[in-house]
Amino acid sequence: MARHILISDGPAQPNPADIDAFWVRACDQHVDLGDDYQVRSLGINAETTTQILDYIKTRDKVATFSLPWVIEANGFPHSEPDTPIVLCDYVGQPHLIVRLTDVRETTFGAIGYAESSLDGPPVQDPDVWLPLHRQYWNGLLAAYGRECTNDMPVLIEPFDYIDEFH
Repeated sequence: MARHILISDGPAQPNPADIDAFWVRACDQHVDLGDDYQVRSLGINAETTTQILDYIKTRDKVATFSLPWVIEANGFPHSEPDTPIVLCDYVGQPHLIVRLTDVRETTFGAIGYAESSLDGPPVQDPDVWLPLHRQYWNGLLAAYGRECTNDMPVLIEPFDYIDEFH
């Protein structure tokens, strides 16, 4: 079983034993999950993380967005369609699983409504999505000596919601 943890700045690091137990429960209920998966946290604080997880469960958020610069700098594996992702809350507890259906690259400056509309309802308008993500990603990228630019590569990762496993 391969676990790849991709954590943004801020959320607590998940406990590998909790992730493993969660994955075993999920595989017991969904035998087609495979052996390779990623672990991620989303959101800038506990409140937004809970809200994001709720939007995923109601299928109001149907994609996530990643930065190749961060993936490459940390040696994380590149996302592939069919990759299951365990999503954790802000304190690092696993909550649900999504499965990537596609992975496509664009640039930050090319993101418009077709892309931002895949995100949660409060940020579906590009006039909200772009400044919010620019600010968030600038905070994340500072540790790498980079900043969010219009030509920065962005991965758009549509997904299917699989389930919660408690």
